[in-house]
Amino acid sequence: MQYAIVDGRKRAPWKGARGVCPVCGAVMIAKCGPRVIHHWAHKARRNCDPWWENETAWHREWKNHFPEECREVSHTAPDGEVHRADIKTPTGIVIEVQHSPMSDDERETRESFYGNLNW
Repeated sequence: MQYAIVDGRKRAPWKGARGVCPVCGAVMIAKCGPRVIHHWAHKARRNCDPWWENETAWHREWKNHFPEECREVSHTAPDGEVHRADIKTPTGIVIEVQHSPMSDDERETRESFYGNLNW
């Protein structure tokens, strides 16, 4: 993840930092090594969003074209299901940055969940 909650604010990782997952509230640790994109990871190695995938430099660069407040925004469905959108604008438009293969069923599931999704 690009962001975790630290002292009540959405923050990028820095070496040695700890935060809280904005989706599930679990403890996050900063991963800031020389060979990885700096990111947050669940301390307990869990994944609270089944749609999550490892983030590549390509993916991060596309997300970074948008304001920070629009990146990695949680979206909750009426039934309580929660997913983290790559981009969600203030007007509710969701943009998913996708470079890896995806089945038609998976694409349709995500489009149905977000309602106003662009790829």
